[in-house]
Amino acid sequence: MSEQGKNLKQILSEELEIYRRLLELSERKKKLLLEKFSTDLIDIVSEEEKLSARLSELGASRADCLTAIAGRANVKLEEVLDLIDDANLKSDLWMLGTQLRETLEQIRSINEENQRLLEQALELTQYTLKLITAPPKEVTYRPPGQQGTSLPQRPSVLIDRKA
Repeated sequence: MSEQGKNLKQILSEELEIYRRLLELSERKKKLLLEKFSTDLIDIVSEEEKLSARLSELGASRADCLTAIAGRANVKLEEVLDLIDDANLKSDLWMLGTQLRETLEQIRSINEENQRLLEQALELTQYTLKLITAPPKEVTYRPPGQQGTSLPQRPSVLIDRKA
């Protein structure tokens, strides 16, 4: 069990580092959303996808360790801590679990704020497109000789929706 406990500690440590990196990326994304959109945002999203894939792999390994220690599946870290005799290992695992929860909460909070910022940016973009694509208003002044003629209507759609 001590080997599984050490393995669990290593997995949790790596997960924590990945979550801290995701937190840093979320904060950078927030800054970019507040300041301007750029290609940096695409780079951040790409890195987040890679880190998320690694977290999936670690999640499966963590579940295997927890199952091996507890003897049953779907067990929580808190339950496993009661089964570990080594006080130092138990303390390290508890600390890692606490740091993971705190980091995940920070990520959740920043991602919610980023979502609101993206929604505001989308609303602004939609409003701008409506302004650009609105049909022209009737002209009140026309050059002499064009009083009865109307100007050709420009298309009211900027982007072909079929594309």
